[in-house]
Amino acid sequence: MTLTNLCRLFALLMVAWQPFPGEYRVPLVGSALLGLALTWRGEWRAVAEPAKRLGLLLLCLLIPGLLSIPTSLAPSKSWGEIASVVLVGLAGLSVLYGLRRQQDHSWLQTGLVIVIAAWIGDGLLQALTGADVFGITPKAEGMINGPFTTNGIFGIIVAAMTPLVLWEPLKQRQRWAIALLSGIVITVTLSGQRNNLLLLGLGLIALSSLWSRRTRLIGLAILVATVVAVYPFAPTLQQRSSWMISSGSEMVASLQGLRENPSDAKSSKRLFNSLNRFTSDRAFLVDAGLKMIQDRPLTGVGINAFRPAYPLYAQLTPHGHRDKPTHAHNIYLELTAETGLIGLGGLLLAIALGWRWFALACHERQRMAAPYAATLLVMLFPLTTHTVLFAAFYFCLLIMVLGGFLAALFSPEAVIAAQIEPTPS
Repeated sequence: MTLTNLCRLFALLMVAWQPFPGEYRVPLVGSALLGLALTWRGEWRAVAEPAKRLGLLLLCLLIPGLLSIPTSLAPSKSWGEIASVVLVGLAGLSVLYGLRRQQDHSWLQTGLVIVIAAWIGDGLLQALTGADVFGITPKAEGMINGPFTTNGIFGIIVAAMTPLVLWEPLKQRQRWAIALLSGIVITVTLSGQRNNLLLLGLGLIALSSLWSRRTRLIGLAILVATVVAVYPFAPTLQQRSSWMISSGSEMVASLQGLRENPSDAKSSKRLFNSLNRFTSDRAFLVDAGLKMIQDRPLTGVGINAFRPAYPLYAQLTPHGHRDKPTHAHNIYLELTAETGLIGLGGLLLAIALGWRWFALACHERQRMAAPYAATLLVMLFPLTTHTVLFAAFYFCLLIMVLGGFLAALFSPEAVIAAQIEPTPS
C-alpha cells in the first residue's frame, strides 16, 4: 500500500473507526504519525499550499488557547488541549496528502457512503430487534445508538456527514441515493435527539441547492411524511417535544407578565425555569457560560477548562448537579467561555478565511470543495447543541472534512488532474 493510500485510508477511518475499540484515537494518532513521517521525509511539500492554509486556521484557535493558559483555572487540562491541537494539525497534514487528487476525493466519499449505509442498517436492526449485529443495545430508552457503545454520537455523526455522503450521488441522480437519504432520515429521527434533526435539516437545506424548485417541494413533502411516520416510534423525541410545547406556553405567559411588570421576580424565575425545561436543562449551562465570559471577557477561564470552572459559576444549578456537565453544549458559548472574546474572534476569522478562499476559487475547485463546505456549514452552525469544537470525536471529524475542503481548493495535483487554475490567495 502506498503512502498516499495509507493516508487516505486513515482519513476514512476518522469516521469509520469511531464505534470500535480506541474510537477516534486510533485513526487520529495513526494519521498524526503519518503526518510526522511526511514531515520527516520532506514529502509534506507535495501539499505545501493547503498545509499552510491549515496551519493558519489552526493558529486562529491555538493562539487564543495559549493566551488563556496564564489565567486558566485548570492549566494542566489547557496544556493537554494545546497538545491535542498540535496532534490534530499533524493528522490534518496526513489528510491533505491522502486527498491530493480528484480520485482520492471520490474514493473517500464512496467509502463514507458504505460506512454510513452499514451504520443505518445496523441502527434499524437495533430499532427492530433491540440489539444490533454486535449485540449492542440502546443506551437510553427510545434512542438508538447503532454500533456505538456510548449514547448520542451515532446520530450526530450520521446527521453531520449527510452533505458529504450524499452530495455526489444526488448530483449524479443515483436512484439508490434517495433510499439512503430515507434511511438517514429514519435513523436520525430514531436517535431521539432534537439537535440531530437540526443537523440533518441543515444538511438537507445545503443539498437542496442541487435540486430544482419542484424537486425541493417534493423532497420537503417526503421528509415531513417520513418524520411524521417515524415519530410514534421515537418516545424520547416525543417526550422532549412535549416539553418544548408546554414550556413554550409558559415562556409566553412569563414574558407577558414581565411586560406588565419588568421587576416581577416571580415571572423572571418562571421564565428561566421554562426556558431551562425547553432546552433540557441547557439554561444552566448558558447562564454559567455567560458568567464566565462576564468574569473573564478577554481570555476566558482557560482552554478545556469549562468543566472544572463550571461549579464556580453555576449558582443557579442545584448543588448535586454542579459536577455533571462536561461541556457547554454549544461551540461558540464554550469557546468564548474558555478562550474569551479573543478565541471567538479567532474562530470567526478562521471561518471568514475559509469562506474567502472558497469564494475566490474557480468553478471547478468550488465544485470539488462544495460537499466539504456544506458539511462544515452544518458542523459549525451556531445553534446546534451536544457538540463543541474541541470534543475529541468531533474535532477528529472536523479535521477530516476541513482537510478535504483545503485539498480541493489548493492541492496542485488536483489542478493537474482537472486542468484547472490554482486558487488565488
